[in-house]
Amino acid sequence: PSNCTNPIRQQWLNIHDIVLLYCLQATSNSRNDAMFKEATGFAQHLRTVEKELNQWQRDIESSFGNIRNIMLSPLPRVYEEGHNGQAVPSEPEPTMVGGDVQVERLTTASAETKKRLDVEVIQPIKQWMVAYRTIAERMRRLEALRLELDSRRRTVADLQGKCERVRANLGTTRARGEVDMEITLRKMQHKEDKMQRTASQFQEMEQTVYNSLFTLIKDTSVLRDYAAAALLIINECFAAGYASFNMEQVQYSPTAGGVYPDSAN
Repeated sequence: PSNCTNPIRQQWLNIHDIVLLYCLQATSNSRNDAMFKEATGFAQHLRTVEKELNQWQRDIESSFGNIRNIMLSPLPRVYEEGHNGQAVPSEPEPTMVGGDVQVERLTTASAETKKRLDVEVIQPIKQWMVAYRTIAERMRRLEALRLELDSRRRTVADLQGKCERVRANLGTTRARGEVDMEITLRKMQHKEDKMQRTASQFQEMEQTVYNSLFTLIKDTSVLRDYAAAALLIINECFAAGYASFNMEQVQYSPTAGGVYPDSAN
């Protein structure tokens, strides 16, 4: 009878199909995949926050530096024509725009703000990102190990199928079949040992990655505190800049001002 109708051959095919069906199912890393996917989305937000904080630092340093320079600039003076026809200033020496403004406090406020943002907000964010990148590398190694494990499982499954085929044909070619069986069994044992070692490595790394992701995700809850700290630091920076003007001694009114010639009438 042909191989297609041989009951023994058909039985071997059924067993082999069942073994392959089990062994070809991909090894799962679903919990780590799900957590890493959400952590990756969160990392994108952190990158944006870090970028904005760095921009704030640059803007404050630039703005406070410009304000300092303006405060140290001389006010324009009124000139009259002298007896000899030369222009004579109403005041012998220029008056600085800032007057009694403590301009160095602007520089100090800017530098202190940069330092505090670095230490209290940006560095913790960077540490989280370092941990995330470490996990990302582990995820790549874990995926490679998962693929290797599945490859070894398929190899073992194929060898198991070969053993079943040789065993099914022992009745007709026993002498040769026993030799083939011995060779196949030895090879299968060797491959199974490798598969088991790979499986152990995968399980250990899968747990390690899970523990790392668990800790990383728990740490995301403090982003709210970092955001609040950043706003507080910025607020204190502008308060310090404002204090350098000694405005408590000046009754400032945004509606008060001089009458310009064009609006005198």
